[in-house]
Amino acid sequence: MMKVVAILAVLAVLGAEGFRQQTVGIRGRLMCGDKPLPETQIKLWNKNKLGTDDQLAAGKTDSHGNFEFSGGVGSLFDMNVHFKIYHDCDDGIKPCQRKVDLKIPEQYVTRTSEVKKWFEAGTMNMEFVFPDEERSCIN
Repeated sequence: MMKVVAILAVLAVLGAEGFRQQTVGIRGRLMCGDKPLPETQIKLWNKNKLGTDDQLAAGKTDSHGNFEFSGGVGSLFDMNVHFKIYHDCDDGIKPCQRKVDLKIPEQYVTRTSEVKKWFEAGTMNMEFVFPDEERSCIN
């Protein structure tokens, strides 16, 4: 009976370890040409292999276009983190917003509850047209 209890305890610890917290963080600055891109919507998403995707963080750039976001989930599978930017830079009078979806490299995801290694996005000029860019009216 003691062996069964010990085995169950080990399995419980191993199972909990598999679902431990994963965290990611990104920071940088958004520009539109030579002007900061303030109040720009940013979201961090975990694209899941199974089930629905998880929103890890959301917010807006500050008045200087700066941002710093982090988030995470407890998961058995490694996170597949995407950084999404919704903006109107160099957009004229077109409806909705330009949507850019960029993947954060896996080495910036840590299996901890705190960010250990920030992804430094640097200064990004959103005049650039990104591959696979879309338009989004709901963000």
